Amino acid sequence: MKVFLTAALTALVSMSNAHAVEFVAADNSHATELCMAFASDRPHVMLAAMRGQQSAKTRITSKLECNDMSLDEFAQTYSLIRNAKFMKIDLETKTSIKDIAKVEPTMPVVLSGSK
Repeated sequence: MKVFLTAALTALVSMSNAHAVEFVAADNSHATELCMAFASDRPHVMLAAMRGQQSAKTRITSKLECNDMSLDEFAQTYSLIRNAKFMKIDLETKTSIKDIAKVEPTMPVVLSGSK
């Protein structure tokens, strides 16, 4: 029974990681660095990217664009829920339908920050 449960959990984790999007930085600008940190969906990575840059969360949230999308659109598109919460972006008021059964190719997304 334990072997079956372990196998099922391993399959579930590998299936959830199979749909993960790989982001590739388009350049080495500070805006792209912030977008890459936001795309990691790990708040500690985002905090490290913001540290020492005199960048306030509210200013980044309102001014930064990733791939010509505002941060709330970018978070919604790629389901970046943890960093959206960290940056105090409200994703709860938006409604969208996402086809979770749709098979998407795992092509890397080239990510660029606002200019």
